[in-house]
Amino acid sequence: MNKTVSRQNVIFAIVAVVSVLLLWLLPPVGFIACCVLLIVLPPWGRTITERALISIVVLLGLVALIFPRAGATAITAMSAHLGLALAVLAVAAARFIPRLARPIPKPTVSDALIGIMLVGTSWWLMSAYVGRSLYGIVSGLFFSGWDNQGHFTTFANTYVIGSTTWPTIDGSVAWNQWYPALHTTMWSLAQLGSQTGAELLDRTSLLWPYVQWSSISFALCLAALAWVAGDLAGRLGPLVNPRSGFIKRWAAPIAIVVFATFALLGSPTGLFNSGFTNFMMGVTVVVVTAYLSARDWHSARGLGWFLIPLGALAAIGLWTPLVLGLIPSGLIVALALWRVRKWLAPVWVIAAGGFVGITAWLQTQAVINSDPGTSAGGLLADLGAIGVGMSAFNIGAALAAPLVVIGLAILLLRGRRAPLALATAGPVLGFTVFAVIAMSGADAGELSRLVSYYVLKSLNAMLLAVAPLIAAMAAVAVCVLLVAVSKTTKGAAKPRAARINVIIGGAIALVIGVTMFGYVGTTTRDFTGGFTSAPGVAAANARSAGVENDLIGESIISAQQAALPYPDKTTMLWDGSGTLPNLWVSTLHGVMSKKQNTFYANLPPFPYGEKTLGHLTLALNLDPSLNLVVLWFRGVSGVMVEELKIDQPDRVTTVKVPMRSSPLCEECSL
Repeated sequence: MNKTVSRQNVIFAIVAVVSVLLLWLLPPVGFIACCVLLIVLPPWGRTITERALISIVVLLGLVALIFPRAGATAITAMSAHLGLALAVLAVAAARFIPRLARPIPKPTVSDALIGIMLVGTSWWLMSAYVGRSLYGIVSGLFFSGWDNQGHFTTFANTYVIGSTTWPTIDGSVAWNQWYPALHTTMWSLAQLGSQTGAELLDRTSLLWPYVQWSSISFALCLAALAWVAGDLAGRLGPLVNPRSGFIKRWAAPIAIVVFATFALLGSPTGLFNSGFTNFMMGVTVVVVTAYLSARDWHSARGLGWFLIPLGALAAIGLWTPLVLGLIPSGLIVALALWRVRKWLAPVWVIAAGGFVGITAWLQTQAVINSDPGTSAGGLLADLGAIGVGMSAFNIGAALAAPLVVIGLAILLLRGRRAPLALATAGPVLGFTVFAVIAMSGADAGELSRLVSYYVLKSLNAMLLAVAPLIAAMAAVAVCVLLVAVSKTTKGAAKPRAARINVIIGGAIALVIGVTMFGYVGTTTRDFTGGFTSAPGVAAANARSAGVENDLIGESIISAQQAALPYPDKTTMLWDGSGTLPNLWVSTLHGVMSKKQNTFYANLPPFPYGEKTLGHLTLALNLDPSLNLVVLWFRGVSGVMVEELKIDQPDRVTTVKVPMRSSPLCEECSL
């Protein structure tokens, strides 16, 4: 180790110590500084983006290991600061080990494009909520997607309780306690590690952090998949034209732009609206881990042995069935270790495979046991019978994904790139296996396969996994076309002018073409009925429209505020309500139990009346632990629910919720 390197390492160590101190003195600054150090200091990755992605996978896997679902490890500001500090100091200290002292990668065009995409996408996703009131934020989440309530629940519970185990007022298991929730554990740690002050935020104040962290996480996923597209394009280019410097230089940036276009204008951001950020994170972790672990023999030996188990733990903690997509890359890693030392492969397979297999089994059993008496087959049929809730996407492209990856794999095998063939095909083929399993559940539930929620979600995972591959191949094709145009125009009288004219003409044709379908500029919706905005644009419009329509948010927040004096009672919003508003009020009120969730799910259809009163009376008689605070804001409703209070004075409290007068409730008043 020369003096220059030693001096750099000392400087990095000092910066690391200062950053760690800032975690306690000025948390937002210290948190950002520590995150930057975790990107640039670790001894892996050939580029800045690659180094960052490996670090993220490692961090996700370690958090899944240290803070498991329904675990006992405390999640507090202290544990968040301590964990981040130890990670930063560890990577800084590792630089003093000669074998681990890797130089800081120089920024590339691809790194810059990824950075721009990350910042721009994060802002685009959260911009509709910036500066909005709590009414607007909860309304936006309410109208965007049902699952936002469920994922906000796990985030708020983990943050407020300070653990991944949440006690309830009725003693039953907390609702969603059995569900994979690594994403909200990460968000809780990030919020605790970056916020100023020792006081915890209340549940309503966590609405904006939920939007913030889910937006950043989703944008990171899209940026990570864009990097896969770029790196793959850089490897495919030489196979097509090994002599072209243009292809070698520009294939990766073009692939990133192609994927970014699909990501922002296509269907992916609809998943964000629906509250499926954990699903997006799971797909991304599998695709990135599979690719980094097996793209070549060197990566398989140097990275795969620890990325596969850590990535698998993360996938299990995000969307468990997706872990199937890592099996092919795991085989490449085992073979690579076999080629180094024959005894390494079986040891690694037994250790990593056994640990990951047990973790997956425990998670699956937790889901099955959440409903006593349900078998694995019964659960599969129940899941297969779900036919609502999935956001729209290109089903045809998803169904073609296995054929695309098989075709690409054949080309790579012909080019003697066997590891890369499995690294790219593995996730899609693994997701296909689960799609087939989900189809059997749909058949058992007597539901059309292309209507079943879990079949569609599996197909969407296949589409997301194949999209970077298509972007990479498209980028190489564009480069080949440009090289051909360059060669063709060399014989022109003015070759430079001819090339520029071709490029300008192509750009004009592209803009005209995509504008016709609402991808750029004004849509033709007002002129003819067959055209709509691009899916990504439509998703952005839906977020903005939901935030503007804030009356439902006002009723939810006002009801939650009115119920604050009754923390040990189950909330029941009577007016302007329904199942989902009641779920939101309950989530903002405290830890919702499984019993409470079942109570809300079984409520009669809105509007509530005498039938609902009878249902509440029956529920009170059947469940001695049920104590209600009934919230209303219409005078006629107050009279009706008073009957329930008279019958059960010790167990029912009625509270008028102050609500401003509106066209939907002219008699309301503050």
